[in-house]
Amino acid sequence: MLRNCIVTLLLIVSAGLYAQSTQLYSYGQQDPQFTQYMFNPSSFNPAVAGEMDAWVSTLNVRNQWVNLPGAPISQIFTSHIPIYKISSGAGLVVMNDIAGQQRNTGLTAMYAFHKRFRTSTLSMGVSGGFVQQQLNGGKLITPTGNYEGIVDHNDPNLPVTTKTELLPDAAAGLYFFGKNLKIGASATHLLLPLQASKETAETDVQYNPNAYVYVGYDIDVTDRLIITPSVLYKTDLKASIVDINTIFTFNQNILAGASFRGYANSRYDAAALIAGLNVTDNWRISYSYDITLSELNSVSAGSHEVVLRYSIPVARPRAGKMINNPRYLYH
Repeated sequence: MLRNCIVTLLLIVSAGLYAQSTQLYSYGQQDPQFTQYMFNPSSFNPAVAGEMDAWVSTLNVRNQWVNLPGAPISQIFTSHIPIYKISSGAGLVVMNDIAGQQRNTGLTAMYAFHKRFRTSTLSMGVSGGFVQQQLNGGKLITPTGNYEGIVDHNDPNLPVTTKTELLPDAAAGLYFFGKNLKIGASATHLLLPLQASKETAETDVQYNPNAYVYVGYDIDVTDRLIITPSVLYKTDLKASIVDINTIFTFNQNILAGASFRGYANSRYDAAALIAGLNVTDNWRISYSYDITLSELNSVSAGSHEVVLRYSIPVARPRAGKMINNPRYLYH
């Protein structure tokens, strides 16, 4: 998944995009990579919607592989709220991802049904929306192209102008959470791969489904210290990558931690340092810096990521039957 994205990026940056077959296909990692996934799991699993007793809005902003031209720049915004009357949660996800001359923008709405037990909850979620893919063909460069005053890739399969495709998208997931344990499994781009309309495009846009498995657990060391290890496994059935993360929370206020990312075939990608602060009861901000461990470390100055979260408490309805008091005319 991420390996394919790296290969595609290097082709765009160094030698351009060159098609050897009769059609141009777009492969690679469709979902942006975020180090602080544990602070925004609803970005890849719709079953997380309504998890907390609050209306939670989270923004992730990532600048990946700094100093490498055309490197990914990604933003994702999620907002979700519990709906207690129907044991559910609902929200939306807005995504923008730029890599080289390609931009992916998505908007999806998510819904989750909650089956509550005495001390835990099982959530089943779905989401649906669209993804817009845009390729700026005028800025591509091929080894045999002519770019003296005109844009001629010398390849009929490559566009010389900006091409845009709008594709439907869907995801589904399961999420089990209790006081300390969180376990989730989800899949994105379930409607895909889809073939773009040949009447309006010169390319075939193919999105591969991506699968996620997430596990996290809060360890209450003392009244003031909580340690939260977590693991995120991602795969597109062609390549797999694993994130291992540990966050220390002090006094429910200060966050610090570290993360490691590597491929399933024992190749290393990055190690990261994380720090955060609950500025108020509603606002939290965190920052992470990735140290590149792959071959890109010779041309990259690492990756920066900032996460901003705002939450508004939503009270659960009181248990039992409500009785109006006619003396005070409360209704």
